[in-house]
Amino acid sequence: MEASRGLGLALAGLALVASTAGAQAPPPAAPATTRVGRVEKVDKRVLVIDLGSNDGIGRGDSVEIATRDGSVVVQVMSALPDSARTIRPIGAEVEEGAAVRLTAARATVTRSVPARPSYFGFDTRLFGLASASVESGGGILTDIRMRYRASIPLEVQARLSPVGFGFGSIDRVSVGHGEIGLGYDHLVFGFGVTIGATVTEVEDDGGFGSYRTTLGFSTGVNLRLGARDGLFAEIGVSYGYTPNGFEWVYARFDGMVPVGTGFWLVFTASGGRTRHGMGSIGFRALLRGGGGAGSLFLTGYFGGGGILRPGLFDSYAGPLLGLGIEARY
Repeated sequence: MEASRGLGLALAGLALVASTAGAQAPPPAAPATTRVGRVEKVDKRVLVIDLGSNDGIGRGDSVEIATRDGSVVVQVMSALPDSARTIRPIGAEVEEGAAVRLTAARATVTRSVPARPSYFGFDTRLFGLASASVESGGGILTDIRMRYRASIPLEVQARLSPVGFGFGSIDRVSVGHGEIGLGYDHLVFGFGVTIGATVTEVEDDGGFGSYRTTLGFSTGVNLRLGARDGLFAEIGVSYGYTPNGFEWVYARFDGMVPVGTGFWLVFTASGGRTRHGMGSIGFRALLRGGGGAGSLFLTGYFGGGGILRPGLFDSYAGPLLGLGIEARY
């Protein structure tokens, strides 16, 4: 009898322990939201997606968006319960209806380091110079560039820069430099070599103040640090054959700083034995497209420069205004 009673108490105790443990065990965690959304709208500067705070998306989160060539990861700018806005990734081809999902990965495309698209570009810049020096007159300088960026890190370009002339109270002065180049074109750096021809004015053997104008073969190198449609600086240096031998004839600088999605500050400078010198700052805007084929950019410039006659110590020098248009195909 006592044995049966003891066995009953033991079984009751085990049942109580089991029920208590079951009451204290936490419920299984609900699975995280993994809904795949879509791009509802593609604007010039933002994307609107159909995922929002109800899906666990907030400002500063990262989302992965499908593109024609794969996918990119961008940051969310703002979120509503049923939608969110992200920057439009410059250089990436995003279409309405593209798949979107929340991700823990870091952004692969930013304003400073956009995607690297493949395209053929035609870029023209025109500058007008008003002489503020002793010599009355002015000048016109142009910069014409054609660039092909391949799907592999390769770039081919042709450039007429600068080409122009000065006119006024002294003789007409012509300026000319042209080159073609081939380069390695990585997303965040690039380098290449060029060959071309340059109109130069160099010291002659006639003594002090004696100069000679020639058109000769030139070759050069260029180096870029940073992403071309983001934050970057690029320099180019050319050397040419003149009556005095092989010597430096031309240098240029181009730089860009993004100041918003689809907007940049642009810096340019160039000069040398090409009988010109100039520097400018510009504001560049994306008018159409996303940075790849089909895109159109407009840039306005303000700066100063001069078209020089070293032999006569005369020049047309003063403020300049410029306008640039770049189309990509």
